[in-house]
Amino acid sequence: MFNGHYLNNNNKMVLDKVAEVIVDTAHCKIEDVTPEAKLVALGVDSLKAITVLFELEEAFDIEIPNEIIPSIVTVSDIIEKISKTPH
Repeated sequence: MFNGHYLNNNNKMVLDKVAEVIVDTAHCKIEDVTPEAKLVALGVDSLKAITVLFELEEAFDIEIPNEIIPSIVTVSDIIEKISKTPH
């Protein structure tokens, strides 16, 4: 789906799932969901962001601490938080 040259296979899998959840929640175009895309530009407001993060917590069996949610601004931020969260 994405050809981000800096993504390893695990991060590519994470990006693909993140993109799927964002598209399903915000009804944006899949090609607009890139690592550098800002969530607000994709139509992910604060309420939708909670939905996106909840869906991703379920998909990856993780918990993203509430205190870091305000620091999540881009798709890449989500990937980084998921990658750093113990599974």
